Amino acid sequence: MSSLKGQGQSGLGELMKIRFHGRLAQAIGAEIDLDSVAGSCVRELRRRLAAEHPAAAATLEDRRAVACVGGAIVRDDHVIAAGDAVEFLPPVSGG
Repeated sequence: MSSLKGQGQSGLGELMKIRFHGRLAQAIGAEIDLDSVAGSCVRELRRRLAAEHPAAAATLEDRRAVACVGGAIVRDDHVIAAGDAVEFLPPVSGG
């Protein structure tokens, strides 16, 4: 598990857990701790993660990649609260 704590940004709050599945877990890792930024939404988190993990950028930016907070699928405008656990699931295909 990697930690991106202490990046020197203003407005940082407590750590939030972010979990990844499938190809996102392969590119980033299964779970990271990240400083939360007060009032940020899932869309901003996606952008931040894509910038910090270029190998996962295309998958994170894919509209079919799903974000979950507290076990529920949320939209990109969902505001992340302090202490929330966020999960990202890549698009899947199959038959």
